[in-house]
Amino acid sequence: MYKFFINDKPLLLTKELDEGIAKMQLPIKQYDTDTKLMDLVRKIEDSSDLGLVLVCDDPEKVFSKLLSKFTCIHAGGGIVFNKKDELLLIKRLGKWDLPKGKIDPGETKEEGAIREVEEECGIYPLEVLRFFGNTYHSYKLQGHRFCKITHWYLMSTPFTGELVPQIEESITEVKWANWRELDLKGMNTYESIRTILIEALKP
Repeated sequence: MYKFFINDKPLLLTKELDEGIAKMQLPIKQYDTDTKLMDLVRKIEDSSDLGLVLVCDDPEKVFSKLLSKFTCIHAGGGIVFNKKDELLLIKRLGKWDLPKGKIDPGETKEEGAIREVEEECGIYPLEVLRFFGNTYHSYKLQGHRFCKITHWYLMSTPFTGELVPQIEESITEVKWANWRELDLKGMNTYESIRTILIEALKP
């Protein structure tokens, strides 16, 4: 299954419906050769629906076709834990978020993710434990459509110093959180971040 976020609403591409998808109570559409993907994108952008489930025989092929309609920007981010098993969170533009940012030319995705966490939180050193997965979300800028593909890495750090938010990136707070006490469903965050946290913090 692929999740593509449009205006913070999911477009799910899947071969089969399961109980988890049913619980989301999203409209369901069967993909066929007449389906115009960008018409679906515009409908999700403009409607009050909470998203859409697109049932496809070949979700990977349809997802690749969808991505080809956007200019893709690659970013790297960290799901970071300290020695107390606390989770690193930032507050950006009033919403809780994870540190992430655009990968610079010449960087690997992993190097970009480490640099962004260091810059946005004033934290070092960082150890990458493993690649965790990608999130995809679209946005419009000056009439053009972009898809930000964020490559997420699980990280750990022995850092015990003061966390420093990168104010110039609109980050107003950085903190360590007891992830076992987080209300992920009620948390004021983006749906793509909620999705990655629910997956990362599974018992």
